[in-house]
Amino acid sequence: MSDALEVAAEVLGVDRVEQVAELGGSRRSVVRRVRSGARTFIVKEYLQPDEMTWSREAAGLKAAAGVRAPRLIGLSADPAVVVMSDLGSGPSVADALLGSEPGLGRDQILAWAQAIGELQAHTADRLDVFREALADGVRTDVTVGQVENLGSTLRTLCVANGLPWVETVPDAIQEMVAPLRTGSDLALTPSDPCPDNNLNGPDGLLLLDFEHAEIRHRAWEAAYLRVPWPSCWCAWQVPDGVSALALKAYLDAAYGSDGPPVTFEADLDAATLLWCILSVSWFLPAALDANSAHNADDDRMPGRWTLILARLTLAARVSGSESVTTWAESLRAALLARWGYRALPLAPAFR
Repeated sequence: MSDALEVAAEVLGVDRVEQVAELGGSRRSVVRRVRSGARTFIVKEYLQPDEMTWSREAAGLKAAAGVRAPRLIGLSADPAVVVMSDLGSGPSVADALLGSEPGLGRDQILAWAQAIGELQAHTADRLDVFREALADGVRTDVTVGQVENLGSTLRTLCVANGLPWVETVPDAIQEMVAPLRTGSDLALTPSDPCPDNNLNGPDGLLLLDFEHAEIRHRAWEAAYLRVPWPSCWCAWQVPDGVSALALKAYLDAAYGSDGPPVTFEADLDAATLLWCILSVSWFLPAALDANSAHNADDDRMPGRWTLILARLTLAARVSGSESVTTWAESLRAALLARWGYRALPLAPAFR
């Protein structure tokens, strides 16, 4: 029996567990379904424990307390293993977006928005649970941390590759992120709530993969519907009407009948603009290699060139810092000259 299964047995207080299936994972983790008696559980083993994703996942699940998420059963730091409840199997939002039924695609995006909103409404008053459950030294606001270095990262990329740059952009970025750091809008997020990190079960849409869980302003999640899906592979365009309905569903679930504060629209614009340029910083280094296989669109996901141009197009027209939007437009023009025009297509379900 592997170390992960031994940990699971110890957490469950039994002599042994039986592996039912290996559910996949990534370079970071292996996910298994196990059985103990008549019940099944999910055991997640973390292959890079120094990244502390096991601590984030366990703390996130503890704060979520089963609201649109698995329940935390137990964990081990060495080996790094988290045992959680088994939500079963079912299709994801990504399955609907890659399908051929526009109605199903719309319904699943709305379900995603409601699930995220309900999770955040539930956790807004439980952030101390998350903070206290995290291992010492693990940062609670990773996205804000990435933005802290974004200006210098973008400057290095642009200067080294002969691309347009505006020296006021780093200061403007810090001004934009300042309102997103604190306040009553903070809530728990899985941090990577992509269309494939969920399943549609008997109780509705359930969120999976909390290994990057953090605390951030709710505008970051709302902006996922406008960018769209900034950290995800399945980042096809969502029809404007569907995006508007989903944003309303999210806000209703996240804030209830009182609605968001009057500052939320400006915060949403800031988060949208920041997601655009943050994701450009992720994709641009590899995209500048003209021979990269990931630059072209394929049947499952847009290529890097398409995504970067779409993000810069949106960044240039979102309300926000003039220096950032002007720079985004100049960078877009320079990259258009290199790569040619390419539009971000609608998700296959809406074509």
